[in-house]
Amino acid sequence: MRTLSRDRMTARERIECTLRGELPDRVPIFDLIQHIPLIEYVTGEKVTYKSGLDMLCKTIGQRLDITRGIAPPAEEKILRHDDGFVYKQEWWTTWLIERPFKDARGLLDYIPRNIEEIHDRKFGDIWTFAGRSNVWGETTKSPRDQFLELQERVGENTVIFPNESPVGLDTAHIRARLDLFVYAYAENPQLVSDWLEALNWAEIQRVHETADRELSPVALVYADIADKNRTFFSPAFLRREFFPRLAKLVKAWHEHGIKVIFHSDGYLWDVLDDLRAADVEGINPLEPLSGMYAGDVRKEFPDWILMGGIDASQLLPLGTEREVRATVRKTIGEAGVKGRLWLGSSTEIHPGVKLENVLAMWDEIENYGYYDR
Repeated sequence: MRTLSRDRMTARERIECTLRGELPDRVPIFDLIQHIPLIEYVTGEKVTYKSGLDMLCKTIGQRLDITRGIAPPAEEKILRHDDGFVYKQEWWTTWLIERPFKDARGLLDYIPRNIEEIHDRKFGDIWTFAGRSNVWGETTKSPRDQFLELQERVGENTVIFPNESPVGLDTAHIRARLDLFVYAYAENPQLVSDWLEALNWAEIQRVHETADRELSPVALVYADIADKNRTFFSPAFLRREFFPRLAKLVKAWHEHGIKVIFHSDGYLWDVLDDLRAADVEGINPLEPLSGMYAGDVRKEFPDWILMGGIDASQLLPLGTEREVRATVRKTIGEAGVKGRLWLGSSTEIHPGVKLENVLAMWDEIENYGYYDR
């Protein structure tokens, strides 16, 4: 466990403090690590597929206060599922490359079958764009025991999000393909709405089966609903088909005493008030190049947890260490002066990011991010 000489709190205490709206000892460091040279630099070991998870966990435990999506690099392979969906997996990325339908008519034929599958769920089932999986995995260990094993690998100095929680829209439009999803909704809006409702219902059941505040005080509820310029769907569509279901999912987590951070890439200004009405406690990843600079969001949403915020599209891959340090200071000064800022990259520490810029970002937080400075 890496201990800084000025730290007065553990990572869990630091995160809990910000969730209560109080000032921690310093700005917590958040990130999602998908960067082999960084892992090898921190651990001093060579990454292999066999050692990848342990080395990733060691890196997280040494450098981060909070993280999500812990997954080791995976070997390249094609995954063919019995339902006709085919995926390609490589390192940290999985693509959906084939579907069992070719057009909107085929999608509309598939949806009723999938709704039936969803309602025939088993304890712990979760539906994502990659289909049905189960938080129990291929083991008899409970989700709690699996989480505790992962926490032991990482160490007690990092807070881990539980399984990330899909609202349902992301799952549907990625599995469908966005254009086919739109055509299907135009042809049969009620059927597509029933599909979204089934996916949302299933995730709410999973939350009640597995939520445990003792393990983690915060959940990441997600749906990528925007690109760099606007939302994929009109605000009117989102208010009809998305935000009411988001609110129900947030309420389910709240019933277990767990706070909620909402994740979507892209430009979200048109719907930030809708997110507030859904009762989320914060937002991620705050892409500056999408107009989501954390300092601007802070002015309008003083009580939100802001998570991420340092540009991973241009600054971390192409900028200088001096530019990174200046941006960290500016963001802390404008978005974190009263706390409620978990600072890190605006998406993840991906392979295109410069190692020296990641280290500069962390170093600047650790040297400038104390609230007694």
